[in-house]
Amino acid sequence: MSSFKQVAALSRGLTILRLVNEENESTVGSIHARSGLDKATIVRMLETLEHEGYVTRSGAGPFWRPTGLTITLASGYSAVRETGRLVSPVMAESREILKWPASFAIFDRDAMIIADTTQDWRGMMVSRHPSHRPPMLTTSLGRAYLAFMDDAEREALLGQFRLNPLGWNRIIAKPGCVEALIADIREKGYALGDEEYITATFGGDIWAIGVPVKGRTKLYGALSLMVLRRVIGPEEGVADLAPRLMAVAPRLAEALGG
Repeated sequence: MSSFKQVAALSRGLTILRLVNEENESTVGSIHARSGLDKATIVRMLETLEHEGYVTRSGAGPFWRPTGLTITLASGYSAVRETGRLVSPVMAESREILKWPASFAIFDRDAMIIADTTQDWRGMMVSRHPSHRPPMLTTSLGRAYLAFMDDAEREALLGQFRLNPLGWNRIIAKPGCVEALIADIREKGYALGDEEYITATFGGDIWAIGVPVKGRTKLYGALSLMVLRRVIGPEEGVADLAPRLMAVAPRLAEALGG
């Protein structure tokens, strides 16, 4: 419980900086769609961030990009780098097993954060690099982790989302939807990404599947694949790819100490 009133302007500014960093090329409209913030507020925040050196405008166009100064904000956070270092050999060795570009992510307060990825191969142009933060409720990474969290921790996290049911958290407002989703994932052992989210983020050519990475006593993160729909669709692909993911996940857990 906070002992003071939160600074709303700072919260809004940090939200906008995070979205620009995630999208890598943002517009006022794209930020508005994901955050629900007023467009005039977004413009003021972007111009303030530009003055401070954290974002820059692309010429005279509508696009905003993060600058190298944003790297300094994460210089003290080592969990992602250390986790990536530990799992990287397993990820590299598992490319032929998994067949498709893979990402391993750990939980980061209210989202997942990618620690290592093999998405630079087979011509798959997708913008999910290490330190990218996929949302919990709509991605295969987030859903796979969420379903296997400790019940109390999961309920606390969902409580946060219920207080802010905007953007990709809006699924939380549908009665019983998240609970049914979690039960289904726990039964099957894998999660699929939300079609609307994937289409909006990567286009309609891709679908995603993820599994939890857990040891005997600890949930370490989640592993997912991005798959081209024109090569194999989710109906046929799940039967082939889910067992592959489940075979690699224990090796990642072992690399992380589990």
